[in-house]
Amino acid sequence: MNRSFTIGARTPMYALHALNSCPSCGASQWFVGRIIAECACCGDTLPINGSARTAVMMPLRGIAA
Repeated sequence: MNRSFTIGARTPMYALHALNSCPSCGASQWFVGRIIAECACCGDTLPINGSARTAVMMPLRGIAA
C-alpha cells in the first residue's frame, strides 16, 4: 500500500452522500467517523470532505448546558 503523494497533487477525500471507492483496493464499504473514513476491506483511511462538516463544527451559542 503506497500512501505517498507528491506536493501539489490532490489528496483523495471521502465525500458524504456520494459513492466512494477506495483508492487502494477499489471497494466501496466504509466505516465513517467524524473526521476520517476507513475502508472496511483494506483499512486505508481518507479524510472526510471538510465542506460537508462546517455546520457540525460551529460552536453552539445560547444553549445552556
